[in-house]
Amino acid sequence: MSNSNETNGADSNNINTKQVIKVIGFIVLSVVGFYFANFHNGLSRENGAWGTFGDYFGGILNPVIAAFAFYLIAKTYELQKKELEATRSLLEVSTDAQKNQIVLAALTALLNSNLTRIGVLEAEKIALLQGTLPVHKKPTNESEDRQQGIDDMKDARRPKDEVRKEKIRDRLQEIEDEANRLTEMNSLFEEQIKNFLKAL
Repeated sequence: MSNSNETNGADSNNINTKQVIKVIGFIVLSVVGFYFANFHNGLSRENGAWGTFGDYFGGILNPVIAAFAFYLIAKTYELQKKELEATRSLLEVSTDAQKNQIVLAALTALLNSNLTRIGVLEAEKIALLQGTLPVHKKPTNESEDRQQGIDDMKDARRPKDEVRKEKIRDRLQEIEDEANRLTEMNSLFEEQIKNFLKAL
């Protein structure tokens, strides 16, 4: 019964990814189609026209492609988390030999999960530095929403560039702190794996 549920879950993940790919393809074709429908007068021999086309194309599609990359990395992270939870449930019913293998697999999965999260953080950091990712964090509850409204009113009195730089700096620090914490955890997991292998 659980295998059929896992199969259905895997199929829905594939469908979601396929749908996202279709949407991205549609957006790319729409952007190119819109450009050629409104601004195309034959192939230009001027460098400026090609530069303008490149700016237009990149400016619209870079955020879309970055969002798609974040989606795929987040999906990978979710799948690894589900595998880890499944592995933990197997621990309860396994024999000693199987438990040893499962413990090793769980430690490895935790290590991989942290490495994936570090990859997500690095991608977000690059996107923030390149300016292709919005700095605003979506509030998760009512009190955060109120606090963000208060912060936005305070920020309205300051130059926008200064506020954006401050928010980017704060988010980059949060990313750095989380990446450091995950790196420390990875060192512990690696040590546990080494000790576990020695014990076998």
